[in-house]
Amino acid sequence: MDRAIAMGRADEELLPVPCEGEAIVPRNMARVRTGLEGRLLLPYALAAGRTRARKPVRAIPDGNRSAVLPDRRVELWGRRFLVGVKGVGARVGLYEEGPLAFTGMGALKGRAFTSESWFGENPWGALSGRACAEDAAVTQLCGPDGIEGFHACPVVSASPLPGWVMRGARERYWYRRLDGGGPFYQQLRLMPSNVRLYHESESTLGRSTAAMLDAFGVGDGEALDEFIDNYLRSGMATLTLAARTARRAGRIWRAMDYSDVWLDKDSVVAPDGTLFFADLEGLEWVPLHTAKEAASRVRRQFDRNYYELMYGLDRLLGEREAMTGQAPSWGARRRSVAARLELALAGDRYISLEEARAGLDAVVRPGAGPAREVTVRVLDFGEGDR
Repeated sequence: MDRAIAMGRADEELLPVPCEGEAIVPRNMARVRTGLEGRLLLPYALAAGRTRARKPVRAIPDGNRSAVLPDRRVELWGRRFLVGVKGVGARVGLYEEGPLAFTGMGALKGRAFTSESWFGENPWGALSGRACAEDAAVTQLCGPDGIEGFHACPVVSASPLPGWVMRGARERYWYRRLDGGGPFYQQLRLMPSNVRLYHESESTLGRSTAAMLDAFGVGDGEALDEFIDNYLRSGMATLTLAARTARRAGRIWRAMDYSDVWLDKDSVVAPDGTLFFADLEGLEWVPLHTAKEAASRVRRQFDRNYYELMYGLDRLLGEREAMTGQAPSWGARRRSVAARLELALAGDRYISLEEARAGLDAVVRPGAGPAREVTVRVLDFGEGDR
């Protein structure tokens, strides 16, 4: 059983309040228990006079509108997860650098809910019902191996904010309100840690590599090698999500792709090195009409996220080399990456590796759709890469 790790200070207090509407619950999460069934968590300053709860829930801020609860853990699919809450109010203003403030309304303490439209999908500080329904649909595709090797942080439930919160939120916006008059939502989701790849958390793989590995209990070369293997295996799955999810949709094919999201801030690292994608609302189904279009989608998805994955790998390789006191040439490092990829991807039915034209290619084989094979360059070898 993997440990769930919460790094940072639990210096925020949230208060549980009763839910007033029907929650959205993915079918495969119906039996999961977080201890917060029938309740939402609201900022202490906002809810103090609205609930009988006397004992606040300790939380670690996670990005702008989320928090993780270090004292609440859930076991699922052979893993241990933290309980995270998304849509607990914005910590900063959309156009501000200091405390939340709205013209004519004065400063707001801690967090606030607003109706300002964020990408036309969510209100600033919470989530829309449409986004939560889409997140639930993605969660229903997840299992012990994620979605064909692509791991995501499952949404346990999404509940509408109370009416008294909504009334205040509707009055707060800077320039444009979110369309529609429906309620705003808060999600409970499961996260293996609160360590992001590079942005959106105090401790990240990219900026706090040694501290992260120490917290995860990765203390020697063998453990780090296994960690890197899991990182590469799951990371390559994130680069080939479209190939893993391609399927028939009526008269056309469709596959899952990333919208306005990036691995560096929208994925978290599990204690065993596995990457979990956290922001499910950033996933969308796209059509694949022709083999050319499908191949282009696979290549673009791979290239778009390659840098973020390799940045994390580069940091991990640096730690591994520090353990041995060696500083290999770039040629030797590239060859070591090739060997690690071969090991990590053994048995992956969507990717095989081929050495060709002084480099290493990934041959991506979509599970369905108009494109049968798509070749993408992974590494280039120079004359000294021996």
